[in-house]
Amino acid sequence: MKHSKWKWFLIRRFLILLILVSLSENLLNLFYGKMFYPWLEETFHINFFMAEWEQEQTLGLLIRGVIYFSITSLGSQFPGIAGLGVQGAAERFAGQKLTDYIIEQTSHMSGRETQIYLMGTAVLTIFVAITLLLPYLIAALSFSRMVELHIRNIEAQEQRQREEYDRRRNLLLSDVAHDLKTPMTTVAGYARALLEEKDAPLEEYLEAIYGKSMQMNGLISLLFEYVKLDSEGYQLKKSRENLWELLRECVANLYLDFEEKEMEISADIPEEPLWYSVDKLQFQRVIHNLLNNAIRHNPKGTRVSVQAAKEDDAILIRISDTGAEIPEETAKYIFDPFVSGDESRRSKGGSGLGLCIAHKIIAMHAGSLTLEQEPSGTETKAFLIRLPAEEETLR
Repeated sequence: MKHSKWKWFLIRRFLILLILVSLSENLLNLFYGKMFYPWLEETFHINFFMAEWEQEQTLGLLIRGVIYFSITSLGSQFPGIAGLGVQGAAERFAGQKLTDYIIEQTSHMSGRETQIYLMGTAVLTIFVAITLLLPYLIAALSFSRMVELHIRNIEAQEQRQREEYDRRRNLLLSDVAHDLKTPMTTVAGYARALLEEKDAPLEEYLEAIYGKSMQMNGLISLLFEYVKLDSEGYQLKKSRENLWELLRECVANLYLDFEEKEMEISADIPEEPLWYSVDKLQFQRVIHNLLNNAIRHNPKGTRVSVQAAKEDDAILIRISDTGAEIPEETAKYIFDPFVSGDESRRSKGGSGLGLCIAHKIIAMHAGSLTLEQEPSGTETKAFLIRLPAEEETLR
């Protein structure tokens, strides 16, 4: 992506400068052909050789003229045959049309006058050539300046991204330490109580220790999964699965959990099989995470809906509910690691890693996972999974 942005940046800038250079050159040619050359002829009675080619004048012609006049002027300093040889080489280089024009202009002049004419014309030609080269020089300098500024902007942006990455990484480590420290402190406290208190309620303490140990184990497992998905070279283990059946299984597995929380769950999933190349384990992890979040972070009486459909260009899975709305500040970073709101994570046991992992898994399937707040009149939020339909085949 970065290379593509660079390519289009360079192409756009180059085309803009090319248009400006072409416009500048045409304006300069118009100025010389219609104003400067006629002024020279009228004021100094000089018929500048470029005036005859004003409709087709080029820098190449000017350069040949500069070299011809310079060599011709210097050739007069060489004696005899050497001077004639230099003169002949200059005429062959300049071309017959240019030399004929110069000879015609100088045929009535004396040797001194011819030399002055040639030197004056050479200086004038150099001046015209420089002015016609100026747009190219300015364009080259401008282009290099644009590239330099763009590189600086990219470096500054990458520096900000590195700083933001470091900040979020430090925040992640801080949150991991916090979420591990709390259960570890509890386990240590109960263990010390068992050692020091003879009449301690053994079963109650062991259950607490076991519960906190499982909490730590769950967090460590999530961290391992997060690092594994983010590691270089990791690949999904895809197989052809009936996507709708997988979705129904996920809903069925958590049906009792919804009943226990006194929440309603409804599923609108097509009966016709939809075979899709998917990592079964990881896909189920995504759906379980979204449904578990609906159970954990919503009050009793919340209605949760699972809807699935296949469109022409996409497969859509929508998990919505009528429960608590996610705060706007949290919603902005909901798919970043450890973003679930401090209060919800600490009071309801959420790690803040589940949605980040789910987002990564769907992205690895070439899809997207997004959050919609207040998607309809009765619902408060919905998580929408969109998978590319072109990956799907029926059988």
